[in-house]
Amino acid sequence: MKQNSLILTLSIFSVLNSHTALADSELEVIKVSAQKRYQDNQEVGISISTLSATKLERLSINDTVEITQQVPNLQLNAWSPNLTIFNLRGISQNNFTDNLESPVAVYTNDAYIGSLNAVSGLVFDLKQVEVLRGPQATLFGRNATGGVIHFVTNDATQGEFNGYVKSGAAKYNRHFIEAAAGGSISDSFRVRLALRKEKADGYIESNNPEIRAIGGTNSQAIRLSLQANLGDSLLIDFSHQHSQDNDIPTGGYSFLPWTQQDIDDGYLPPELVNFTQNVILEGAEPPNDLSLNAFTQVVFFNPDDGFTPIDEAGLTLYRGDHPQPHKHFSNVNGYLNRDLDNSVLKLSYELSDSLELVSISNFQQLEKSYLEDGDGIPAPIIAFQTDMDYQQLSQEIRLSGMNKTSRWQLGSYYLDMSQNGLITTVGNPVLRLANSLKVAGLIPNSYDPSQGSPQAIQDYQLESKNWSLFGQYEVQVKDNLTLIAGARWSHDDKSLEYTRGFKDDTAKIDYIEQTNINDAPAAAADIDAGDYGLRLQLNWQYDENIMYFTSYNRGIKGGNWAFSANVPVEDMQHEAETLHAYEVGIKSIFANQLKFNSTLFYYDYRDYQAFSMASLSPQIDNTDAWAKGAEIEITWAASEQFNLNLGATYMDSEVDEISAVGEWLSPVGNTLIDFPQDSIRNTKLPNTPKYSINYLLDYTWQLSSSSLIAQLDGVYYDEQFLEVTNGGGSYQAAYGVTNASLSMMSLDKSLLLSLWIKNLNNTVYKQYNLDLGMLGSTAYYAPPKTYGISVRFSW
Repeated sequence: MKQNSLILTLSIFSVLNSHTALADSELEVIKVSAQKRYQDNQEVGISISTLSATKLERLSINDTVEITQQVPNLQLNAWSPNLTIFNLRGISQNNFTDNLESPVAVYTNDAYIGSLNAVSGLVFDLKQVEVLRGPQATLFGRNATGGVIHFVTNDATQGEFNGYVKSGAAKYNRHFIEAAAGGSISDSFRVRLALRKEKADGYIESNNPEIRAIGGTNSQAIRLSLQANLGDSLLIDFSHQHSQDNDIPTGGYSFLPWTQQDIDDGYLPPELVNFTQNVILEGAEPPNDLSLNAFTQVVFFNPDDGFTPIDEAGLTLYRGDHPQPHKHFSNVNGYLNRDLDNSVLKLSYELSDSLELVSISNFQQLEKSYLEDGDGIPAPIIAFQTDMDYQQLSQEIRLSGMNKTSRWQLGSYYLDMSQNGLITTVGNPVLRLANSLKVAGLIPNSYDPSQGSPQAIQDYQLESKNWSLFGQYEVQVKDNLTLIAGARWSHDDKSLEYTRGFKDDTAKIDYIEQTNINDAPAAAADIDAGDYGLRLQLNWQYDENIMYFTSYNRGIKGGNWAFSANVPVEDMQHEAETLHAYEVGIKSIFANQLKFNSTLFYYDYRDYQAFSMASLSPQIDNTDAWAKGAEIEITWAASEQFNLNLGATYMDSEVDEISAVGEWLSPVGNTLIDFPQDSIRNTKLPNTPKYSINYLLDYTWQLSSSSLIAQLDGVYYDEQFLEVTNGGGSYQAAYGVTNASLSMMSLDKSLLLSLWIKNLNNTVYKQYNLDLGMLGSTAYYAPPKTYGISVRFSW
């Protein structure tokens, strides 16, 4: 298939190179900061997608997680604003532990967002969004294995007083207001203030009138930007953003059903057969002339209150959807409260016409509290709460220079992250824990956990420091040939304090410490490791409109810990991962109206950090994997009225081996079930459909006093799995989503009125899934058809 993709790509090149006459219109020039300086996207030998402010406005994108449909090979795994996981070319981190970092690095205004809890949020007053596919280790660091997503906001550059006010409403009682204004205070000092406030009810209704709908929002954010010129050589940019989420209703799931066919095809654990024979039947024959196996299936795997049918690896079989995907059955009112502050100070000093010194300082602070009903059914099976305080300080300094035939950069980077977290679990797992403590004599035999408020507690403090040295050199070896070489040394120093225990405030049982990482071998609590990232790239400028490029990149991501209440502390740590990426591509423009960009890639993944649920506890395995694929992006300014954007992808992948469920202590008389298949081989990377297509078409009618703009956009994905285990519950059938909008703009572009519909075809598809084996599979569904209106006045 890779060879066929190459033939197709080269064939299209040949057709385009004929320079067919096109209508009188021009493409927008897109400037990107992929190499730490602004360049025309067509001059950068990296696979890049850019969403401009105009495109973001037309797409009605208001949240960081809404950008995926118009970026080839970018997908999203999210069930709550609490934690957002981007997936780029199959590279992601699907574990839901707060302390982990993503291999797809997210930046805002040149500042790295280290916490997965800080990724989602309101987007407003944006200049553009840049998505860089492939490892970006040399210039962006150790956790850009899959690529970089960079949100660039409007700064205070513009001296003339300017701004806008925007307001709107949408389905599910959604209302928002957004505004920005700025300009010069003096000849050398400028300011800009932007804000947004949004509130909406949830789109996933509750089956219980006392429980709230989930999937809504109650958020606000404000950002102050300052810019000053000190003389002719020093430019100071400062921004501070405060955002707040107040009691957002969240933390619920759909519990997927199953069929009789799944029961018939499923694995029947002999341990349950023995329990049925010896305990339930007490040696007697099953009733109604049923066989022992058939009666065991009726008892333990019935659709009403039984376990979920599974295969020999302990994974669910059912591949369908919930019959009521936009209704939840939780018995807990989940919530998210979150406060985030992010300050960025950038100093740009021109030492000479060819030499520049840049300093970027960043400070972030996050406080959040999150509660979810983890079982998705109206029963007190399990509830999960996380509380966290997070602080991040980073400093980057880089020196860059150039002459007629070369450019270079040298820099250093320091990152300090501090995290204090508390994970509280209540429900059936804690009842079993309480019983084990009674057996151990740590709590009285008279204690009845069902009459108290037992809690399993995980308390941790994680200190992470990283320092890096990096450099990149570009040299024009011939008039049309440029060689780029870059390297980065990155060193992680992490230390963890971690305890697990039990308490019951109602029964006045004080905290009982069960496990302390300090009691484990010293290496279990520390990570002290360095590694290097590399880039070697060759750009061939065939002519002024066509550039070919090929590259090798070595991406790196450090090791960490995956916290779990049932995993020995010495086994929580996982190793660093390395990605060797090979790419070849083209960037081309024809008649200044048709843009054709395409990339072919091959990934060789070493020690890939794969999420697994061994023993039904969240863990991370290190394993090897490979992936290959292609991306095509076409932009056609067909006329002054009509524009077309198309994207297409092909992906294939394979993960060598990850842990299956293995052994699981079931609640049936504490029966230990040993599944015969201990590992899963040759699975697909998560969120890697074989094919996908995205599109955007807009047409403008010029009226006497305004213009009317109609837009149709959407995406189609082939079938895929949402988890690397590829269990039945994580299966997502092929689907497509179509959106439409109609806008009226005044001739001076000061007034914009927009009507929009998202998910026009009301497609049902999963946005997240967690396969819990015999305990079932929980899913979270994307929004159904929604519609809204907005009006914007600019000056």
